[in-house]
Amino acid sequence: MTSSYKGKYEIITADDNLPGKVTLYEKPGKECFTNKHWHKNLEIDYIVRGCMWTNLNGEDKDLYDGDYALINSETVHQTCGKYPLEPVKYLVVLFSYNYIKAYFPDFDNYTIDVNKNEQTRARVRDLLKAIVFEVENPSEFSKLKISCAMSQILMNLFTKCRVERELPENIGEIEDNPEYITKAIEYIKTNYRTRISLEDISSFVGLTPTYFSRYFKSATQKTFKTYLNLIRLENTLIDIQQNGMSETRASLENGFPSVKSFISVFKSVYGCPPSEYVKIYQEQAPVSEIHKL
Repeated sequence: MTSSYKGKYEIITADDNLPGKVTLYEKPGKECFTNKHWHKNLEIDYIVRGCMWTNLNGEDKDLYDGDYALINSETVHQTCGKYPLEPVKYLVVLFSYNYIKAYFPDFDNYTIDVNKNEQTRARVRDLLKAIVFEVENPSEFSKLKISCAMSQILMNLFTKCRVERELPENIGEIEDNPEYITKAIEYIKTNYRTRISLEDISSFVGLTPTYFSRYFKSATQKTFKTYLNLIRLENTLIDIQQNGMSETRASLENGFPSVKSFISVFKSVYGCPPSEYVKIYQEQAPVSEIHKL
């Protein structure tokens, strides 16, 4: 595993009525080039004709007629035709992350090793061929057939080829770099009033969500969500205690989805409801939990 996790984060939108996105390309090798990037989707690149060079997490591989590469979620990858002037015909299948999560909630905890089961690998190849046929020979029910083939691919992979995800060996290189935690904390302090997802902040920092979660916890001794809530909590309390805002207004203006959520987080941190805390410490500044990090 190399430290190539800095590839660009890419958001994939699904085709209408399909559990993902299907595209059949045919172009000169040099036009197949993609920069290093990653996304949450599961991807399969299937070579119909020609030769494609791929790089998955720093590992090079050449794909020829009938070969395919399975690219796991959060894997940094890039591609290019092996020979610049020779045409390559290839199918790219991107499975919707939300579609997968709807049926496989623990998806983020696994990777797919298609080489784990040769029978499954061959079955997936046959289904990819079927998708190519429907793309090239569209008929009344082609989208339905493609959707069924994609679902069958997922079912085969998840039942026969899943492997528990392991943290990368180079995680220490990330943890030793203070640049990431500085950027992350600045981002939180600038944007805590808005909705911040793990994907948002990890993309901004330049790490995949899996790497970022481990790194942030190591650097702050808090999870990203806990740290974000503490920032929101402290600022909400200042607005209540010093600026005279109501609990509802202050909590909503500082990023909490509801006053109920604010009160629940407050109790877990301070051990009492905010109304009781404000009475006790009416003349004092709120006790910061952030400075303890």
